[in-house]
Amino acid sequence: MIILFTSNNVASKNIAEKLIQNHGFVETEDGKWKCGEIELIETNAETVLDVPTDFDTDLILVLSTHKSKAGGKMITAHFPGNWKDAKFGGSPKTLNVAYGSKLKLLVIELKKANLDLDWPLFIEADHHGPTCSVPIMFVEIGSTEEEWKNEKAAEVVAKAVSEFLKKDEKFESVLGIGGGHYSREFTKLLLETELAVGHIAPKYAIDELDEPVFRQAVEKNVEKIEKVIILKKETNSSQKKKIIELVEKCGLTYELQ
Repeated sequence: MIILFTSNNVASKNIAEKLIQNHGFVETEDGKWKCGEIELIETNAETVLDVPTDFDTDLILVLSTHKSKAGGKMITAHFPGNWKDAKFGGSPKTLNVAYGSKLKLLVIELKKANLDLDWPLFIEADHHGPTCSVPIMFVEIGSTEEEWKNEKAAEVVAKAVSEFLKKDEKFESVLGIGGGHYSREFTKLLLETELAVGHIAPKYAIDELDEPVFRQAVEKNVEKIEKVIILKKETNSSQKKKIIELVEKCGLTYELQ
């Protein structure tokens, strides 16, 4: 696994500094630190959407800010990728390789570390770049400069990342369909069941979702996807019908929750 950050992003830099100060990352050369076999790399990218991704690794974890017009305290994690256009980097209609078990393990540790801070914690639907060939996920502090600069929030995320690096359990992973950008139901599923979640197609992406992109959501996963969970209260009837037809074409099972 490789962890990437950029000092041009305040939350990214702060989380990395906490990993170095408090969680065993030792400098090996300029701009690189290691803890065991895990490498932490300063990319100096202009933004977190511009980090390099040409690494031979089982997973890239990007330390990042989360931005929201509504503002507010928040910790988020998600897979990058684009269901439709690519307004914020990456390639249009292109998903990355999801590693559902790793996202689940990270969110579990974020929940534990967040007990004192008690900020809202969510996984998000796939969105923004970059696009790369290896599994990649983001962990983020949101949603304004006040939160990005919060030292306690940076330590919460750093502690969670440090503990997450020690875990290697595997879980059954499902494809999630429905809900909003902040996936409350799928966050709950991660924390309260033995399932992991790979890609999440929010309600706003379903109407334009085509079969090739749906197949990406099924096939671009470390774990084999055999089941699709559809949020019945957070999809309309035509969306349910469309997804069920795609599920059947791909030879999968589905569950309405």
